[in-house]
Amino acid sequence: MRKILSMFGAFCVMALTPALSQDPDLLLGDLSEKAKTYTAYEISYTSTLVDLKNDFELMQEGSVQIEGDRFHLDLGDYVIYCDGESVWTFEPEMNECYLDDMETMREEGMDPSQLFTVWEEDFRREWMGRAQIGDKDCAHVNLYAGEDKPYHTLQLFIDDTALEIVRIVMKGREGSDVTYTVTSFSTSLEVKPGMFTFPAEKHPGVDLIDNRI
Repeated sequence: MRKILSMFGAFCVMALTPALSQDPDLLLGDLSEKAKTYTAYEISYTSTLVDLKNDFELMQEGSVQIEGDRFHLDLGDYVIYCDGESVWTFEPEMNECYLDDMETMREEGMDPSQLFTVWEEDFRREWMGRAQIGDKDCAHVNLYAGEDKPYHTLQLFIDDTALEIVRIVMKGREGSDVTYTVTSFSTSLEVKPGMFTFPAEKHPGVDLIDNRI
C-alpha cells in the first residue's frame, strides 16, 4: 500500500502556444505560475497500475481535493486526510487508520499538494515531442528522478494551450508503472469544515495506529 501511495504522491503532481512549449523549463515554469492562482481545487482521475514483473493490472477511479498544503485523497481502497501537519490513511474495509507526520510522508514522495511544483525539485527535464491523449494534442515532457525516488521517470502530458496536466505516467524502479489520467479539473472547490481531518466519530471502533510514536 505504501508503495502505491508513494507513487501517487508524485502524481497526486498544470498559456503557451505549441511553438513555444518545446522548452520544458519555460512550459513547466508557466504551469507553476498558473498554479499559484489556485486557492482550492479538485481533480478526478482514473489510474492504471501495471505490475510488469507479476503480470498484474489494476484500474481505479479516484479524486483529490486540495487547499494549500492540505488535501483529501480518495484512492478507493484508502482515503487519506491531511491538515498540513498530520496525515491519516483510512482503510474502510479493515476499519483501520494510520496516523503519520506530514514531513515523513513528504520525504517518501507522498504529497499531492505539491502537484504543481514537483518538477521544481532535482529532476532532469527533457522535451519528448507531442502526443494525442483522447481529443487533446499534448506536449510530452519527461522528468528523470534521482535515486531517492520510488520511480525513475515521470512522463507528463500537458495541454499547453489550457496549461493543464492531462496524464502522468510514473515509471517505477521495481517494475510497476502507474498511469493517471485526469477526467475533470475544477478550481471552484468549496472547502467545508473538517474536510482535511479524519472524522473518527463517524467510524465507531476504528483502530487508530499512530506511526509517529
